[in-house]
Amino acid sequence: MLWIFAAILMHCCVSFSAVAQELIKPKKMTFSYVNHPVIVDELIPIVRQAYASLGIDTQFVEQPSDRNLRAIKKGLVDGDVVFSRLLVKKYPELLLIEPPLVRSIFLLLCQPQLPCSQSVLSDPKKLIASTGASQNGLIETFGKQLKVNFYLINNLAVIPQLITEKRFDYGIYVMNARQLEQVNQDDFHYLELFRTDSFHILHPKYAFLKADVERALREVMAKSESE
Repeated sequence: MLWIFAAILMHCCVSFSAVAQELIKPKKMTFSYVNHPVIVDELIPIVRQAYASLGIDTQFVEQPSDRNLRAIKKGLVDGDVVFSRLLVKKYPELLLIEPPLVRSIFLLLCQPQLPCSQSVLSDPKKLIASTGASQNGLIETFGKQLKVNFYLINNLAVIPQLITEKRFDYGIYVMNARQLEQVNQDDFHYLELFRTDSFHILHPKYAFLKADVERALREVMAKSESE
């Protein structure tokens, strides 16, 4: 009986130690991100400052958008700088951190001389340049109406250039409202498809940090808006 009690006690101690270790605030965290000017120039600095205020160093790793959420789920990275709520639906275990960092606008980019309407998405003869993540967003939104063909590209940032250089007739791109105001329609026309809030994402093992990170993000964003 004594050895049974000792085994149970050892198991409890090991389990408690593992839980306690998970709840210790990390000194450094690694986040994936998609190469996009708003993310690189505006959102990474916000996330970096928020974690710095919590005493946590941050490292950022560029990833194709269709790999980021899988990498978080597998524990290869600690989270993602920002991802659309729409695209996180398939990963309900991941943590969406309030507040939304940006309102993402999904756009159909079109050569200026071509029709630029939602009917393009229903035309099986058309080809659209898109990332895998953007394709998933369109499938989620339009379902069976979506019959267009996709040419998948890993780097979201290059899609406007591909349209401007006339390498593709159509593309799917994501902007925020400020970017949209600055679009030169001599380069391409666009059609707004839908808008969705985008959030900082964390692996579920960091649930104990959620409230602190949310508070830190709000403070950094408020300071940034007041400057």
